[in-house]
Amino acid sequence: MEIKNSEDLKIAIRELEEKELRQKQQLKADFHAYKETLTPMNLLKSTFNKVKETPGITSSVLKATLGLGAGLLSKKLFLGKSPGIFRRIVGSAVQMGLTGLVAKKSDAIKQNSGNLLKKIFGSKKMAL
Repeated sequence: MEIKNSEDLKIAIRELEEKELRQKQQLKADFHAYKETLTPMNLLKSTFNKVKETPGITSSVLKATLGLGAGLLSKKLFLGKSPGIFRRIVGSAVQMGLTGLVAKKSDAIKQNSGNLLKKIFGSKKMAL
């Protein structure tokens, strides 16, 4: 727009002020959206989705998780409430050993547990 008089200048100034206001509002909206993505829960979700999309890593994570869970459970069951120093050392060794064993044999464990669940819940049919 070409400015030829004071009226054109006022219109141009008003248009620029409106443009500035729209840009400020858009900047605020973008900032709030970006700030929302940085919350701890959203960071965890995005990281989990990236890991989930990576081929082959989900089975590795599942194996490690099963191993750690079994190791911690075995240590808790072995130690009881008030362990002495010897029981703590042996408990940690049992935990590490079982964690490694379950992580290595997780495919067989999953298959056997699936078969067991099928036997328990799959064979019973509801009679009406």
